Amino acid sequence: MRVEVMQGSLDEFDLAQVLQVVGIGRQYTAVEVQHDSGLMGTIFVKSGKVVSVEGKDAGGRDAFFRLFDSQHGSFSVFRMETPSALPEPLGAINKLLMEALDAASAPASVPPPLPPIELDPYGEEERPTQAGVAPPPGRHASSPMAPPPLPVRAGVTRRRRTAPAPRPASPHNAASTSVAEPAPTAAPTAAPAGAQQALRASPSASPPPARASAAPTRAPAPRSGAAGGPSGRVVTVASPKGGCGKTTVSLNVALSLARQGRSVVLVDADINGDVLSAINARQKADAGVFDVLLGIAELDDAVLDTVLPRFKILPAVGGELPRAETFYADLTEEWRRVLNDLSQRAEIVIVDAPAGMFGVAHQVLSTCTHVVGVLQAEVVANRSFSRFMETIRSMPAERRPETLGVVINMVQTRHSASLSVFQDAFGDLPAEWLFDTSIPRHPAFLDATAEGVPLRLLDEDSPPPVAWLFDNLAAEMVARLGLEAVERRPKQLLL
Repeated sequence: MRVEVMQGSLDEFDLAQVLQVVGIGRQYTAVEVQHDSGLMGTIFVKSGKVVSVEGKDAGGRDAFFRLFDSQHGSFSVFRMETPSALPEPLGAINKLLMEALDAASAPASVPPPLPPIELDPYGEEERPTQAGVAPPPGRHASSPMAPPPLPVRAGVTRRRRTAPAPRPASPHNAASTSVAEPAPTAAPTAAPAGAQQALRASPSASPPPARASAAPTRAPAPRSGAAGGPSGRVVTVASPKGGCGKTTVSLNVALSLARQGRSVVLVDADINGDVLSAINARQKADAGVFDVLLGIAELDDAVLDTVLPRFKILPAVGGELPRAETFYADLTEEWRRVLNDLSQRAEIVIVDAPAGMFGVAHQVLSTCTHVVGVLQAEVVANRSFSRFMETIRSMPAERRPETLGVVINMVQTRHSASLSVFQDAFGDLPAEWLFDTSIPRHPAFLDATAEGVPLRLLDEDSPPPVAWLFDNLAAEMVARLGLEAVERRPKQLLL
């Protein structure tokens, strides 16, 4: 039985992106590639692996790579019943995609044969290459489809062959929230986007059922900070270079975590590229975290409510800026006190750090439990990112946050320089640091900023597909933090 899922033009949604969307599922799926001359080939995938390829003239790996020689034509995706006997897979989708993208940018169109790859046999223990499930096929009414992220870590990493050893369980439990409300559905909700405006979902296709993330859970290491440090999870989002998207990542991940039913406080430590500017709400704040640090305002008076009862925002400043020397003073102990207070009120505290790894950013890093690095997929940002690793490793052990991971942001799949940054990350960064989810550069971010809302709230009924990626990233963070799944409570339809 053949069930059509989606179809579209390769000019607007390239083959690498199509395979990432359909490859995360456990269903046996076929992707047909057609050019003007007719059917060029069919790629069969299941559970993150390329099962087989049938080309116009040949099959196997060579046929797979030849399908990337041209970016023109169309594609059609359909699901089929899984054959009773599956052949030995050609390899993990993410690894084959990286080789194909390498080959497409090189003079030769077909790469030399590689050594065979050891793969796990198919079975119930199989895991997809991304956390979560694909969103329902469809399109957003006002913006084109977000390109799915390039593969990160899973099946691609050239340095890591075994999973990192599990970390000891955290000695503390998540802080409870004081808000009484029914808990929403459990955390991981969706994975990369489904289709651009060029794609159209088949009427006969139904969205896959929601399921929990298949990402392995890693228990966090015990907090090794100085006495009086945060008792809960305080995650700082940092980067050596400005303009890398720290605020965008912080805001949208915090919202995704809150939508899972977790209590979250987003702390803005950057008075320049501040969170309130991103949501066009500077006039809402009478006080901010710097006022609290200086003893000018009380914490309760500075925290702002949002439309989600479990999601709070602590802005950087209120209506007036503190004196300039404030930002050169050592307020490490004040940061420790404030973040410790917040970590006892919320399950997760996200801190949007200012650009750079010193000054205010270093003070925040010295008092948090975890850090997430944001690597912009551009050359200058890549050259400066070594400062992130150097700073973290140079910090005293008692004040060094655990590196939760690094997210590659603003990826442009059709730009060789952006792709080279993505590739370099595998050789330059510890393999276990890389998140499976990467974030593309997409016009929906400009639309959301213009409207003054996070991506998800740009259209609650039909959010831009790129918003699903932050649900993925949030699910990965939850797994790495070792947090328990949120209790799922069905809601009655009628009052």
